[in-house]
Amino acid sequence: MSGPAFVVAVAGPPGSGKTSLAEALSRQLGGAPILSYDAYERITAWPPDRVADWLRRGAPLAEVPLPGLATDLAALKRGESVPDRARGGSLRLPRGEPRVALFDTLLGRAHAGTGCHIDYLIWLDVPFDVALARKLRSFTAEALRDPRAGPPLLASLDAYLGRYEDLLRPTYAIQRQRVRPGADLVLPAAPLADLLAAALPALARVLPAAAAEISR
Repeated sequence: MSGPAFVVAVAGPPGSGKTSLAEALSRQLGGAPILSYDAYERITAWPPDRVADWLRRGAPLAEVPLPGLATDLAALKRGESVPDRARGGSLRLPRGEPRVALFDTLLGRAHAGTGCHIDYLIWLDVPFDVALARKLRSFTAEALRDPRAGPPLLASLDAYLGRYEDLLRPTYAIQRQRVRPGADLVLPAAPLADLLAAALPALARVLPAAAAEISR
């Protein structure tokens, strides 16, 4: 089969579980490829004063540096293979139906360059304190896996918390304000199995070709 892909985006604040849900959906949808915003973004490399200035100017999303992301998403939607910048190798649509591509993103339809390619948007509506706790646990989990990584991880954690109140949390508030209203499906904080159980029937309704695959 050939033809364009149906792009399902999963968005939410960092720590909301969007990557986990995208991976679970991929397994249910015949290995649908996942394009990851995090593999392209460069804003986290900005110094704090540049982020602060960006926030003061209203946080224009068109200025978020995402080199190559819109081009790769458009190509994947057309059915072309693109580099997997997150894991290496290539991303390509599976043979047959459903022709679905997943997009793990922070910006949803609010970012003009990539949002125009989204056919269905899932927003994970996780409270900031829960998202923060999950983010912090990612630091501690890594340190527990490899005690030698403790000191640099502690420095990264300190830097993250140092920027959280004045820079990061305001950014996440803007994200929720601008991205959530464009969602086709809003899911509250819940275990992954419950999120999947809510997302799959919704996708089956808008993508009939996926219904047989989802029901297996």
